[in-house]
Amino acid sequence: MEKEYKDYLLESIFDFFQYPEKTDRFILSKIMDSIDYSGNEITFNRSKFNVDVNNANKKILGFFLANLPMFIVGNRAKRDDLTLKLTKLQEDTYELINLNKFNEIATLEMYLLLEMGLRCAYSKWLGEKIVISRYGENDIILNNYNYRRLKLYIRLNKIGYYDIKVNGEPFPNSENSLLHWAEKFLDKNSSLLFRLALNVRNLLAHGENEWELFPVKNSVDSASFTVGKLMDRCATNKN
Repeated sequence: MEKEYKDYLLESIFDFFQYPEKTDRFILSKIMDSIDYSGNEITFNRSKFNVDVNNANKKILGFFLANLPMFIVGNRAKRDDLTLKLTKLQEDTYELINLNKFNEIATLEMYLLLEMGLRCAYSKWLGEKIVISRYGENDIILNNYNYRRLKLYIRLNKIGYYDIKVNGEPFPNSENSLLHWAEKFLDKNSSLLFRLALNVRNLLAHGENEWELFPVKNSVDSASFTVGKLMDRCATNKN
């Protein structure tokens, strides 16, 4: 990719990126070196995509931000063994992309797949038996709770999120803390994908989109693969 476009992409991304880490700029820069752009055509990993927008900078930015899974973790095969909710979300995203007129919603749904994947991964890690421990108090034992139900239980019972440990670790009660929790199961590229994609998802969900987005099915496959890989690692390392 020409330096002009590359600099524009990096400047635009780090203008809104909430959770950057030191190596992110280097990783993104290397990825952009492998992207070719000519006219309306963008080429990555021998795959060609036609993007019909007059402004080249906005064209490349919109395509890049809508396809972070494909660019950051590469072309990957989709997983057919995700949970029912994740599978439905995956299939709904394919259908939206096929319609080719709800690109913002399709991108939002794709990155929601990643967000839900984080919560499902934590639920996998919890296992069947959950131990909530508090200093000076008896342990609370719960069985077969997922992330959502556990978070609701803690809130409804007025238990301080920061005063407890769940299965020996602090409870990740926010998106940022859940991202931090997942770091131990992620390589650097996967970590960057989750952090950046969820940032884009949050902007889309709050009507802050400033881009014309162009998601493709390859990215849904890569998002599915990344979620499945994370869940596998959490299942292996569960308590």
